[in-house]
Amino acid sequence: MAGVQKSKDWQATAMPQFAGRSYSLTVTGLVQVTATNQTPKLTERVPQGANRQILLLDLSIVSSGGSSEPIDTYKFVSFNKSLLLSPAYEEVDILVDGKATWMIRVVYHRKVKAATTAKKKPAATKKKAATTKKKPAPMKRKAAATKRRAKK
Repeated sequence: MAGVQKSKDWQATAMPQFAGRSYSLTVTGLVQVTATNQTPKLTERVPQGANRQILLLDLSIVSSGGSSEPIDTYKFVSFNKSLLLSPAYEEVDILVDGKATWMIRVVYHRKVKAATTAKKKPAATKKKAATTKKKPAPMKRKAAATKRRAKK
């Protein structure tokens, strides 16, 4: 649409589902809007192109109607799709007015670590440093020494 002027920070990631047999594709980005009542929207293009490894998405700006204030800011947009094949797409093309404007390489994450239910080992406790017992200081015999002098 004519409302789409700039965009940035596009990402396309495919994360495996828990079983690892299917993937969830997520495309995200920031799109510039010029009014407070405008929202960017990504929809899957029908029909898709001849290359089955490229997902085509149409980017449009949807106006919610009503009053709006003029602004110049970026709004977040996302698109989600479940994939049965892995890897199904190598690239995602974002189209504006039917022309491919942004081409994003899909990043596939291969494994998701399953949550383990095993108990964690207890944290290692610090051992106290071995202390050597000191011999007690010899007792002073002042009292006895003074008694002896008195006798002499």
